[in-house]
Amino acid sequence: MDHVIETHGLTKAYGTHTVVDRLDLEVRAGEVFGFLGPNGAGKSTTILMLLGLTEPSAGSVRVLGFDPARQPIEVKTRVGYMPEN
Repeated sequence: MDHVIETHGLTKAYGTHTVVDRLDLEVRAGEVFGFLGPNGAGKSTTILMLLGLTEPSAGSVRVLGFDPARQPIEVKTRVGYMPEN
């Protein structure tokens, strides 16, 4: 497995408001990656899509080779997530 996280054209919209717009991302095993940005930038929404806790409006996601929207248990048993509040 070359990439542990891959997104292609990842998009999330709530009505007419797009909060994540065509995100392409590749993170390899051993890399450290952080999401930085102001409130409302789409950081938490992106993480929720990576974990299968919300479905993307468009695009694709793979985490450890699994599609979180279709295989959420496979992702959740392999990834830890601690929200701020």
